[in-house]
Formats: sequence, structure tokens, C-alpha cells
Amino acid sequence: MQITLKRGLALTAGLALAFGLAACSSTTTKPADAGAATPASEEAAGTFAKDENTIVFATLPDHEGAEQDAQPIADWIAEITGKTVEFLPATDYTAVVQGLASGQVDVAQISSFTYYQAQNAGADIEPIGAQITADGAEPGYFSVAIKNPAATEVKTLEDFADRPVCFVNPTSTSGRAIPTSELLKAGVTVSEENTVYGEEHDLNAAKVAEGTDCQVGFAQDSDADPLIEQGKLEEVERFQVPGAPIVLQAALPQDVKDALFEGLQDTTQASLTDAGIELNDFLKENFFGFGAVDDSYFDTIRGVCDQIADMVEACRA
Repeated sequence: MQITLKRGLALTAGLALAFGLAACSSTTTKPADAGAATPASEEAAGTFAKDENTIVFATLPDHEGAEQDAQPIADWIAEITGKTVEFLPATDYTAVVQGLASGQVDVAQISSFTYYQAQNAGADIEPIGAQITADGAEPGYFSVAIKNPAATEVKTLEDFADRPVCFVNPTSTSGRAIPTSELLKAGVTVSEENTVYGEEHDLNAAKVAEGTDCQVGFAQDSDADPLIEQGKLEEVERFQVPGAPIVLQAALPQDVKDALFEGLQDTTQASLTDAGIELNDFLKENFFGFGAVDDSYFDTIRGVCDQIADMVEACRA
């Protein structure tokens, strides 16, 4: 799943989660006849964000309805672990980063950039897998450089120079980190005055299509491509992005970690439907499954942040 956008969001490293876990917005519980919960004595070697009967799950608010779109994944985690799954309410990426760093989240579906940031913030997390969007594909997706059709003079990334550019948000992988790196390679540095932030990938794509605040920008492929097909946007270029990971806290009990690794690695749509979990339209279109990855998979993002740290504050956090 991929990766919150333009409310003029500024990354605030000191942001504390203002929401307690009691405010979790929804829960999923495995049916009682599907297996008893693991006895507490067997789980004493590890810790949970809330309690031994609950998995606190977070997903990035990278588009409207992100939590609802991730509900089938939450249902699958409940099926795998036999525990109630509660969503951590998060209004921005930073809340998820801080939730992972403070141990208030057990499992999270995030972006590769958020993985990097969470580790820098002190999170001891392990990647289970990264999102695959199509059968036979490797983990990953695309950041799409887009333009309003009225911007006829824009042909390449070099033409983004000296004009407002719509990025997704300061902590987005495909909407900020990768675009900044690719623009730099093209010799383009976007000034602070020309940096525009939307709120979510879909809203950012719509903002470029509207053409008022900016006529060029970036969005993940799942949000850019429909508007390109409708003729409301035009593609300038696209760039491969490391797949959005699903991660767990290293401090979880080993038996719970083993169940999550076994159950989530190499998960496909069929894994969920065979368990009686109904897929929503978002997952049908954008999620085929998870492919196993390890920490080294995210070296690409580490390299990008080394390159753009002077321009993107989130890389210095």
C-alpha cells in the first residue's frame, strides 16, 4: 500500500501522538471459533502496544478513506493472529512514525520513506514484506511526474524549473523524496516559494489537473493514471519506487511475529478471499499481495535521503 498530503504539512519531529489508544477508530476481531488467544504466559517474552489480546495497526493517511481501504488487511491480521485488531487514528505520516518509534503501534502498512524515518526516530521495526500491485510483478510502484494539458511548454523534468510544483507532502516517498531526487538529477531545484503541498495523492493529482496552484507535480501511479486516462493530466515521466512495506515491532512475542511473517509474506488477494475476507475496490485495483523483503531493500531510500537531505527536512529528522 502505498503513501498524506497538502495541508501545508510540515514535518514536526517532536509531534507527540495526541490520541491515546483508547481512541482507536475501529476494531476487527477474529471469530471465537477460529481459535483461542495465546495464553499470556506464552507471550511474556514480548510486549504489545496495548495488551496481549490486541494488535494495534496503523496505515498511512495518504488518500481519502485510507483506513477503510486497509480494513481487509486488518481482517487478515486478525485471522492470522487470533487477536482483535484496532486501527491507530493518524491524521498525518508523522503520527505513524511517532507511533512506531514510541511502541504504540504493533503492525503498520507504511511507505519506504516512512520506514526510513521511523528507524531514524528510534523505531525497532522489521519489514515483513512489500506491496506487489500485479501478478508476477516485483514489489514496487511508480511516482509519476504529471502536468496539466495546458502546460504545453513542459516536455521534460527540466521544464519544471522556475514554476510552482505540487508535491504530496514532506514525508511522502513517491510524492516528495523520489521526485526531489529525480528533479535534482535533471538539474532542477524547486525553491521554497515554488513548493506547493496538497493533502493526499489523489488530491494532489486533482490540484495539478485544476491548474490553479500549479500545473506540474507528482503523484503515485494509482492516483495519477486514472486522470491521465481521462485526459485531465499528461504524463511527463515515471520512476520506480520501492514497494510500500508492512512492518512489525521487533518487541512483539516471537510466536506472534512468526505467525505474522508466515501469514503475511507472500500473501495474495486469494489468501484473503479464501479466508472469506471481501476485497474492496481499492485493493482489487492496487493490491495483488506482499513479497518478502529485508532491511537492505530500503537502501535505495537511504541513498536518496543522503542526496537530498539539504532540501528535504524529513531526510534529516
